[in-house]
Amino acid sequence: MKKHIILGFFLAIYTLSAQAQESKFEAVLACHNSADAPGMAIRLEQSGSLAYIGAIGLANMTTLRELHVDDVFQIGSVTKTFTAAAILKLSEQKKLSLQDSLVKYIPDINPEYKYLSIERILSHTSGLPDYLGDPHVTALYDQYAPLDQVIKSISKQSVLSKPGMEYSYSNLGYVLLGKVIEASSGVSYEQFLSQTFFTPLKMNNTFVITKGTTAGEVKGYTSEPNKPDQYLSPEQSIQRKWNVDRSWIASAGAIASTLADMSLWQNALKSGQVISAYNFQLMTTQAALINKDRINYGYGVDVYPISGLNSFSHQGMVPGFFTWHVYFPTVDLTATAFANIDSKHPGPALLDMIALQLNLSPQPVKGEKAARTARSLIGRYQSADMKMLTISYENNVLYSHYEGEEKRKIIPRENNAYSYECTENYFQLRDNNGTNEIVPVSLYHGEQAPLIKL
Repeated sequence: MKKHIILGFFLAIYTLSAQAQESKFEAVLACHNSADAPGMAIRLEQSGSLAYIGAIGLANMTTLRELHVDDVFQIGSVTKTFTAAAILKLSEQKKLSLQDSLVKYIPDINPEYKYLSIERILSHTSGLPDYLGDPHVTALYDQYAPLDQVIKSISKQSVLSKPGMEYSYSNLGYVLLGKVIEASSGVSYEQFLSQTFFTPLKMNNTFVITKGTTAGEVKGYTSEPNKPDQYLSPEQSIQRKWNVDRSWIASAGAIASTLADMSLWQNALKSGQVISAYNFQLMTTQAALINKDRINYGYGVDVYPISGLNSFSHQGMVPGFFTWHVYFPTVDLTATAFANIDSKHPGPALLDMIALQLNLSPQPVKGEKAARTARSLIGRYQSADMKMLTISYENNVLYSHYEGEEKRKIIPRENNAYSYECTENYFQLRDNNGTNEIVPVSLYHGEQAPLIKL
């Protein structure tokens, strides 16, 4: 009987703790989004356990349909991870070699592109340009076109540099890789991904959009920089021609998926179900230039530390949608954020949740602890560019005030730190050889230049 009471006690504590964490996640989602505007869907999973899943906002501003966690979103350039994995899978099947040149698979390609290797294209070090800003292409890309016609239209620009000289992100390169997949496999790009990845992994709601701009019930939106709260269909944008048939994005960004399917994908990728462990290591290793310098990209993934943790990630944006998908191998954390508005990156909200899950930021404090933190922070500080900051404590509320700007409420945290509301990025007071300084700490960019206390 006693054992049952003790077990029940610990289960109750665990349940309360889980509920408190979920409440924090919900607060973050609400901080970054409005319930009556285009919104976000977010999922975090760690070591095989679901840490959080939630959605906020509207899938359709006309019908007022709400977003759901199982909705299909367009993932944009996160597609490149799938394309790279497909190339690596074909190399395992001996249907191609990463050292092969484009000319082997696209004989009539621009002569400047013929001898660019697949591996250089995978890592954006081939010297290929991009095509999305080419006015000759933007005049055409609102209408469907078959892949060969797309390639003919987007492959007219000259290369930017010799292979291996520099990193230059190229959607063009990944569209060409889609053609390499078709030529070496004997089936279309979408068929190869479906047969090789989506169907075996039971990713039942993931597919390649081959025509048009929609992929389901979730409508994508945009907004103009000077009117961020007015939500438009992308084709209504007056600042850019932003109606792109997905046939023009293809293997560079035309996949649609769900939060659950992206979890299935990441779990399969890291466990060797998609490609071999050797190829996954190759995919997630920073590529090298000819001069041996490493870049922050592998094959189809960004590779760099976030908050001091190794990460493999990709962001993706197509008209109406924005996605960020990231995996932290050392803590086995997968996190995905979808947004159905292309003018608002979902990364800050997702990073705040990651920080909460991994305790990356000092905890907020109240009462006497908050008062002690406030007393240590009060004063005037100067940045490297001579900007003045005043921190004051008024009626038990801590404020930050930059000269010439509005006073802002700040949240006291442990270890002489503070943050603004609705963010886990923080500032910390430190002693540097007898000089007090406030160090801004960004979850994404790391520590920034300090402000010196006067």
